[in-house]
Amino acid sequence: MPERTEEEQLVALFAGKSIPEQKALLARLERAGAGLYRAWAAVETDEQTKAALLAAAEREEENARVLE
Repeated sequence: MPERTEEEQLVALFAGKSIPEQKALLARLERAGAGLYRAWAAVETDEQTKAALLAAAEREEENARVLE
């Protein structure tokens, strides 16, 4: 049996969960994404790229707030 693609693995995380459970999971993933963007921004030397990463982190946080 071939390995699942990354997309299939992600979809499997949501399988069998209720909509509230899916929203909670996605909110956690959004916040994790925000943390990654901030970590990358912390080591970014280009100010424009750093600002874009921090803006992306804020969008991820906003997405999480919408889901909660």
